[in-house]
Amino acid sequence: MNILVAGGTGFIGKKIIEILSNQNYKVFVLTRNIDQHRNSFTKNVELVDWNTTNPTMLSKISILIKLNGEKVDQLWTKKTKRKILYSRIETTNLLHKFCKKNQIIPKQLINASAVGIYANIKAKYDFSVQEHSEYGDTFLSDVCVQNEKESEIFNSYESIKIIQLRIGVVLQKKIVSLLSLPLFFSIPIPGDKNHYFTWVHVDDIAGFTSYSIDNNLEGVFNLVSPNFTTHQEFFKTIINHKKGLLKWVLFLPKVIVKFLLGDMSEMLLYGPKTEPQRTLESGYKFKFQSLKDALSNLS
Repeated sequence: MNILVAGGTGFIGKKIIEILSNQNYKVFVLTRNIDQHRNSFTKNVELVDWNTTNPTMLSKISILIKLNGEKVDQLWTKKTKRKILYSRIETTNLLHKFCKKNQIIPKQLINASAVGIYANIKAKYDFSVQEHSEYGDTFLSDVCVQNEKESEIFNSYESIKIIQLRIGVVLQKKIVSLLSLPLFFSIPIPGDKNHYFTWVHVDDIAGFTSYSIDNNLEGVFNLVSPNFTTHQEFFKTIINHKKGLLKWVLFLPKVIVKFLLGDMSEMLLYGPKTEPQRTLESGYKFKFQSLKDALSNLS
């Protein structure tokens, strides 16, 4: 089976491609800079420029994986917010045009979205949200909604199955190290201690992506640990893992976080209590359900 990955040169993409190529799938990676990433991959992986027109080589592709999108962890100027939104929408349209000109008839599209789609400014999160829950009312929730809606352009292919991966915070070494710095220096943490930190290990993103292909899945799936973790529990676990000097965590009041970060504060203040209901119902077994185990694996 041939697979095309857009956005495959990032941290998540490389892990997904590693898993798929090891399963002997033929993987094509769409990139605008082939020379820069030429040595990033091993067997069964071929880099392809977005301007390529070669139906002979590409028409047998049956699976599309779209991971592209401007990173959200940067200062939210008006220009940045436009990039965050339109980078996702634009790439979907470019991918659709790429398929048309290369005579690709995809059977499955796997689109990266986020659990921020449920974030609600006034919610107290004393109940969980699942894949069928209502959308939120924040900037990022709107980005997720429009990102998922745009992927419906692929319904022009009658037999295609579209998957929306609503992903939580992806744990990796540099993120854990960054989050542990305020604890080590006893700096107050921006956020709401009673809201939820929806995390997932990158191995489970790659694992479920492979699982969804093997089992021909369709629809919306939350990719977060099935064990609910509040901000307070999350940072206390990091303290214990990193053997911090102080065993307490101080959180900044909401009003200060909003003043310091503006609109970007929603990333820290409106954490939905997200449940991976359909993901578990699909039969997928998370490799890392425990935060402690996930952190140990990243050490």
